[in-house]
Amino acid sequence: MEQFIKYNSVKIVLLTMFFVHCQVFAQAQITVGAEQRIDFTSADGKGVYFELLKKIYPDKHINFKIQSLNQSIEDFQQQKLDIIVGVDKYELTNALFPQWYLDTEYPVLAFYQKQYTTINYQSDLINLKPSWPDWYKFTKFIPSKKNPLVVTSLQAGFQALAQQKADVFIEYAHNLPANVGDKIASVEILPSQHIYVAFQHNQFGRKLAQRFDQQMESLRKKGELSKLFGREYQHSELANYITNKKKMVIYTNSVSLLNNVPTQNKADEGQSLRFIFNLLNGYQITFKSFKNIDQMYQHKNQINACFTDLIKTPKRDKLFVASKALSLFLGFKLYSEQPLTIKEPIDLALLLKSDHQYRLGTVSGRSYGRYLDDLLNTVSDDQLLQSPVDIKTLFKQFNKKRFNLLIEYPPLKAINWEQQKKSLYSYQIKGAEKFILGHVMCAKSPLGVKFNKDFNLILEKFYHTSYFFNAQYQRVLPENKTKFIQYFNEIFYPH
Repeated sequence: MEQFIKYNSVKIVLLTMFFVHCQVFAQAQITVGAEQRIDFTSADGKGVYFELLKKIYPDKHINFKIQSLNQSIEDFQQQKLDIIVGVDKYELTNALFPQWYLDTEYPVLAFYQKQYTTINYQSDLINLKPSWPDWYKFTKFIPSKKNPLVVTSLQAGFQALAQQKADVFIEYAHNLPANVGDKIASVEILPSQHIYVAFQHNQFGRKLAQRFDQQMESLRKKGELSKLFGREYQHSELANYITNKKKMVIYTNSVSLLNNVPTQNKADEGQSLRFIFNLLNGYQITFKSFKNIDQMYQHKNQINACFTDLIKTPKRDKLFVASKALSLFLGFKLYSEQPLTIKEPIDLALLLKSDHQYRLGTVSGRSYGRYLDDLLNTVSDDQLLQSPVDIKTLFKQFNKKRFNLLIEYPPLKAINWEQQKKSLYSYQIKGAEKFILGHVMCAKSPLGVKFNKDFNLILEKFYHTSYFFNAQYQRVLPENKTKFIQYFNEIFYPH
């Protein structure tokens, strides 16, 4: 009898779970939000994207809501929508994205009148007045110091250029009117990006996302996707989508990469990297934290491991393959709470020899550039404290007087010392590199080498975009911006 009761109890639990599972996906209605796009989304439920959703969820009644993208995002975050259509991954937090992207967006361009405006470098945008439609938020994409002229139509934007009320008008490439002629030129703000259908992070959303991926593959095999997208199918890149993805692990200390937290009005280097990773076809990427740089050597035999934004060194070059330059930092400076008696630029070796009370704090395993690395190898252990910590912790140790000298980038010093009321004295270091380049480094395995090659192809597309420049320019201290622009243009725009 007892066994009979136990058996039936288990049976009841399993049946309950089955019916709950079915009930979750048996929800009769799906509410979908999207902005209006000609030929792709419309209020009557027609358009490529909406017709696609009907094919994927034929058993559902779909309620389509056409509104501004900003309003759709707000409604989605308040869980008033089950699905939001046509979004970039960086625009949403706590959203569930399928493996398949929906489409490939056209690049964002800055249009300008050639007779009035000259743009040779992305840094030229700093002193130009921008304009864009009021349904976009392009603030983070450009480095302009001037407030934007927000317009209500494409026609008004190009009129603003003609009337010299704005120097550049920012829009997607496919929205350029056919009658502008050859008076209009453009520079790229952001390359083409994949856009997605996003789902709520709940059980129903997971079921919808799972069916989306299954049906997209099925529809492609049947030729339905190509029929549906028509002449836009090639640009969508759906024909090239790879379902059997190689798994890659990216070790990073970038908070925005790890957490995927979008910044509303500020460009971000972590987000810039996400843009690039998002375009890498055939890879499933996982981000993992590493605070101590020495940890990278523990993964030297991990065939799918990469590390972000590191300086090239002879040791690293032997074990890893480095990407092309990803970032530029102005050179390291020496910091002290007390004024130093030696004149700038500081001869660091001479300074340490002059007084054995000086103790220099560094992060173990971290590179400070070829010159400083070689110099630090000659410093005695009683004057060099190498800690296996992150930079934030190193500054805490500095504040607690574990050492009295510190080498750091100016912007990172500003971030990690901003809570302290006392100021620091800063000094240029004699012989130190004027700027430092960061790279992505991957295992020297066939997979790591291929990933690095594919990464470089996408990275090169970003070199001449405003976002790539602005993501780095925004972290530079005001007094160093002119010098940064000089070096940036020399490195990324060589003649």
